Amino acid sequence: MRHHSAIPFLDAGSRKPVEALEGARLLVSSRALGWPGVIVEAGENDFWEVDELTVAHHYLAMNLGDEPLRFEVKGPRRYHRTVIEPGAVWICPAGESFTHRIRQANSFALVAVAPERFDVLVGNPDRPAPALRRDYNLRSPSLEHVVRALVIEADRGGPGGLAVVEALVAAASHSMVRLASESQAKPLVVRGGLAPHIRRRVLELIDSHLGTTLTIERLATEAALSPAHFARAFRESTGLTPHQYILTRRLERARALLERPGARLSEIAATTGFADQAHLTRLFKRVFGVTPGMVRRQSGR
Repeated sequence: MRHHSAIPFLDAGSRKPVEALEGARLLVSSRALGWPGVIVEAGENDFWEVDELTVAHHYLAMNLGDEPLRFEVKGPRRYHRTVIEPGAVWICPAGESFTHRIRQANSFALVAVAPERFDVLVGNPDRPAPALRRDYNLRSPSLEHVVRALVIEADRGGPGGLAVVEALVAAASHSMVRLASESQAKPLVVRGGLAPHIRRRVLELIDSHLGTTLTIERLATEAALSPAHFARAFRESTGLTPHQYILTRRLERARALLERPGARLSEIAATTGFADQAHLTRLFKRVFGVTPGMVRRQSGR
C-alpha cells in the first residue's frame, strides 16, 4: 500500500515541498482525521536516502522494527554512523536541514507537530517553549508507548476522540523537550524534574505495585518531596502526570498478560489495579482502539 505522506518535508535550499517517503509503504496516516497541528504516520521502507531535507514541523521518528537501524548522517565534513535501537527515536526541530542514508529495510512511526501547536503545548506566557536540537537514538519507554498509542489511534480512525489525541500529543511534545532541549547541558531530565536516582526508584516502585492503590502521597514520600512538588517534578521528568503514567503502565502490563494462555480477564484486571473487568475494558479500548477480547483472539491466532 503506497500513499503520499502528509508530513511537510521541504527541500532545505528552495523550501519547495518534497515527497520524501515516495518509495515507502505507508500503512497508517492521520491525514484524513483532521487532528489540529499534528500528523502521525507509520509504514515500511526498503531504504531511505535524502539530501538536504528539512521539515516544517518538529519531527520525531521511531524505529518500530526488531533490529537496530543503522543511520549514516552527513556532518560538516563527512558522513558518520549512528544507530537507532528498536523503540528509540531521532528528533529534528522544524526548519533544520539533514542528510541521511538508511540502507536496510525498516519499519517506522512518524510524529510531526506544528511549531505553533508545540509552543502552546509546552510553553506558557512566562516561559516560551524551549528550542530543540537534532539528536539520535533517544530512549524513553513512556514516549515509545505514546507514539505507539498515537499510531493505533490513527490506524483505528481516532476512536478515543480529540481529547485523547491532545493528551498524547502533549505527552509526546513534553518528551521531545525532555530528550532534545538545547538548554540541556547535563544528562539530567528537564530542569526542575526528578534527580535520575529518585526517578528510577519511583518508577521501580510503580512497576512493582501496579496492582495496589498508588497515591501521590506515597510516591512523594518515596521521593522525599511534598506531593505538589513531586507531581510537578514527575511530569517534568516523564512528560506525563503520575496518574497518566500509572494508567499507562497498568494498560501495558494488562496487554502483556493477555498474551499468556489461561489468564482470565477479571484476574488480569485485579492484577493490574483496575476496579473490575469493565473498567479495564473501557480504558483499554479508549487507549488502544481495540478491546482486550480482540487482542486475546488475535494472539490466539
